[in-house]
Amino acid sequence: MKDILVPIDKAGRVVLPKNVREELAIEPGDMLKVTIHGNEVTLQPKKDTSGFVRRGRALIFSSGADDLLKRETVEAILAEEREGRGVEIERGFSSRKRKQ
Repeated sequence: MKDILVPIDKAGRVVLPKNVREELAIEPGDMLKVTIHGNEVTLQPKKDTSGFVRRGRALIFSSGADDLLKRETVEAILAEEREGRGVEIERGFSSRKRKQ
């Protein structure tokens, strides 16, 4: 996303543009962490929840933490899910055979 200039009103408020709020899934009442680095101010959404978050048109899984998941962890989770679905599919096929 490009840099965006936003005005500060007389009360010192900044309005985040709609596309920025949507990209980061920021909702009314969410908290933003304010960090100052020299003459730079950074706003970071503080969300404790994990799950799927909409980023533009895509759904992204967020762990709710700053750490990134390791590739091995993601692959293990996917393998477990796929195995579970395979068992469910097998159960579905075996129950169909019994009914026939």
